[in-house]
Amino acid sequence: MDLSLVELAMISGATSVLGRLRTRRKLAKWQRQRPRVTPQIPTLFVHGLRGSSKTMAAMLKTAVHVGHCRPLTIHVAHAGKLKISGKWDDQAEHPLIQVTFGNNQARLAFQVRWLHEIMIYLRGQHGVQAYNAVGHSAGSVALVAYAEAFGQDTWLPRLKKLVTIAGPFNGVIGMNESHNTNFLTETGRPKIVYPRSFWLPSYADLYQRREAFPTDAAVLNIYGDLEDGSHSDRYISTASARSLRYLLGTIPASFREVGFQGAGAEHSRLHDNPQVQALVFDFLFQEPAPTINLASVKMS
Repeated sequence: MDLSLVELAMISGATSVLGRLRTRRKLAKWQRQRPRVTPQIPTLFVHGLRGSSKTMAAMLKTAVHVGHCRPLTIHVAHAGKLKISGKWDDQAEHPLIQVTFGNNQARLAFQVRWLHEIMIYLRGQHGVQAYNAVGHSAGSVALVAYAEAFGQDTWLPRLKKLVTIAGPFNGVIGMNESHNTNFLTETGRPKIVYPRSFWLPSYADLYQRREAFPTDAAVLNIYGDLEDGSHSDRYISTASARSLRYLLGTIPASFREVGFQGAGAEHSRLHDNPQVQALVFDFLFQEPAPTINLASVKMS
């Protein structure tokens, strides 16, 4: 483990016996006001490092266009306080929730703690028992780390479907990785396991806690390759993004991986591309999750 003492204290404090008791006290307070549960399964959309409400705007706009309700926005202020904008639709089977962080350069441990507060709110205020999530870039790592930290807490909503887009699970080019320096072995394991960065944990940290990841969740991992010889989407190497498969192994109920190639597979364009959006919506909102061809998709 190479997390800082502050980060370890934040995560372990929330997952300790005392932390769980605090969670249950908060939920009990909510449930005295609204003692109910709902079959609704909301989908959270989480941006990455230096992201904002613009990151997932195109994807959410498309979702509304094809018939989903307008998204609720949960903004997490710098101090961790939740600010709710919009109206919860009690009739929507899959409410959409845009999650934004006021401190969009916060370390992952803070984001995990903030996601925990959001889940307490959803469970206590709206009776949510299960959730889906879509993460872009570092948001993908935050969602995996959250599921590892709290995936076994039966008092909180349980992860059903997770979409990770361009996730830096083992290195970021220009931060702690260089172009064409890493690759996956025949087993899928990264040849090089990078240490933590200022913002993100090491691959070894995530791997060490993987057994706590929900075993009944379905995972779709999307990555990009510009096909310019860099074997990356500009910022995230294909080896880093694809290392999630080895990280989670056979723990999830299902794991699917789809690569997109060409200019449209650039890191900040992936979530806006109609092909990616259609794939994500089919995976999230079809029951059961559809079987997906693992062949790469060419994008212009």
